[in-house]
Amino acid sequence: MEEFGQMLMYTVPSVVVGAIAYLLVHRFIQNEQNRHLMEVKKENIKFSAPIILQAHERLILFLERMQMSSLVARVHKPGMSARFLQTEIINTIKTEFEHNITQQLYVSKNSWEIVKKAKEESMKTVSMGMSKLQDNNATSIDLAREVLTITAAQDQDWTQKAIDVLKADLRKTF
Repeated sequence: MEEFGQMLMYTVPSVVVGAIAYLLVHRFIQNEQNRHLMEVKKENIKFSAPIILQAHERLILFLERMQMSSLVARVHKPGMSARFLQTEIINTIKTEFEHNITQQLYVSKNSWEIVKKAKEESMKTVSMGMSKLQDNNATSIDLAREVLTITAAQDQDWTQKAIDVLKADLRKTF
């Protein structure tokens, strides 16, 4: 029995020291892994930050160019028919959107969805303006006036909302 007591006297402290050593080494390894991950993330941010900023800039520029007042002024040419202006505005929106489609890689899913919603709402506004014109011989000025009236009467400016979401997304990222 005395041998068992002596064995316990040596074994218990050894087990306690071993457990403490294991916990310390385990914690040290975890801290080193976390530190390494933070360094990798820091390096990634250093290289990806300019790309992320550029993506947000490009999408905000796209949305600013999609504001109805500037879009109509940019696309309108004297003597255009309403139907032709409608086609040109919608084609301009689609072309600029397709030009910026890869930017979705660098923004949040929510931001990209709201950008798409703003594009769709802009095209819908133009189509609504065209549908309100009763005259088949309506001019581009008639359509422009109708589109701007619809835009002014809307409860929510999706383009501005998308810009605000992109800015908030960027603030969260950095």
